[in-house]
Amino acid sequence: MTWVTNGLTSGKGAPGSRHNQFTAGAAYDRSSVSFEQSTQLGYLNPDRSVTGINAFADGVSGGTVDGVPFDKRVDLDGLIHTWSLYGTDTFSLGNVWHVTWSGRYNRTVIDNSDRIHPGGGPGSLDGHNVFGRFNPAAGVTFSPAHSLNLYFSYSEGSRAPTSIEFGCADPNQPCRLPNAMAGDPPLDQVVTRTLEAGVRGGMERNFRWSAGWFRADNHNDLLFAASPQTGFGYFKNFGKTRRQGLDVDVSSRIRRVSLGGGYTLLEATYQSPETVNGSSDSTNDTAAAGTKGFDGTTQIMVGDRIPLIPRHMLKTYTDVQVTSKLSVDAGMVALSSSYARGNENNLHQPDGVYYLGPGTSPGYAVVNLGARFEVHRRMQLFVQVDNLLDRHYYNRRAIGAHWVHGSWHVHCAALARRQRELSH
Repeated sequence: MTWVTNGLTSGKGAPGSRHNQFTAGAAYDRSSVSFEQSTQLGYLNPDRSVTGINAFADGVSGGTVDGVPFDKRVDLDGLIHTWSLYGTDTFSLGNVWHVTWSGRYNRTVIDNSDRIHPGGGPGSLDGHNVFGRFNPAAGVTFSPAHSLNLYFSYSEGSRAPTSIEFGCADPNQPCRLPNAMAGDPPLDQVVTRTLEAGVRGGMERNFRWSAGWFRADNHNDLLFAASPQTGFGYFKNFGKTRRQGLDVDVSSRIRRVSLGGGYTLLEATYQSPETVNGSSDSTNDTAAAGTKGFDGTTQIMVGDRIPLIPRHMLKTYTDVQVTSKLSVDAGMVALSSSYARGNENNLHQPDGVYYLGPGTSPGYAVVNLGARFEVHRRMQLFVQVDNLLDRHYYNRRAIGAHWVHGSWHVHCAALARRQRELSH
């Protein structure tokens, strides 16, 4: 539901005219999530295959661990309600200056229901959490010429933890990456404060360009932290993280050909120190003390890059209108290397004995091709080929530890897949 009102003084479009537009409204969002998990026990063979047995981590057939029934079942239902009130006002002074300020209040209620351990208490996923926050924003644009526009803005945003994050937030009962869940201690909502500035221009359809700078600081960011139990972890609030960088975009149309591209330089860094599990990191404290291959911790320092986020991103595209009904398009997406999960301090170096696999995943590029044919103004046929060159690559990497022949070793697990989703 949205309400809009307009105001005008001194004549619309006149050099000294002032124009005001106010918009207000309300919104309601509802979503639900359901998660179930069961675990079958088995033997790990020398070739790393697994032979399953008729025993399950169901609290009955799986035996006990330290006298407690072994139960790793999960059956969670989550229900999220969000009510919002918002308003925005834009004041224009002629065609040169435009000032906008706005605000939005969100109230989010998250109800988790545990079908296995209802009623709350230790180990139960039952929970009722309420979050509310008003997020302001303001911006100004300046257009000294028809083909030139400068802008600056500040905004705040927030998000409440998800049901899954609440279900895996207890360091004493960690989850596996995170496909199992334990009790849900309280988490704070993430608050993002963003600054943007830039310039844009062009000559109508023939040529357009823009260049901008941005900085977004996440306070109480939610991170999946490693647990002392190898392969497990939990969600926790982290002091502060930052994403900042530059965006450059250009596009042009020359008769039947449209082409363009964009480049992003992104610095995603930790802005608070933190001690994390570092059993897979060659620079952990036990390795530094001369005891390699065993559990240890590493220290995240301010300025260390966040794993799995590439620093350079490039996108290009070309669209050719072959006939009035047929068009062909091609695009490329290229990403630079990124640090592996488990290499949060960016210092891991494999030694070929205790620490195997690099602490980064390599960059890659994907080429996509498509075509569209208009059979009728209301009907269109299309074909799309993603990853035209059929390249195999790693899009993320994680390093972790495992036990082999009576001693700890560290391996690097690279998740490789053929890219099928990216297109221009």
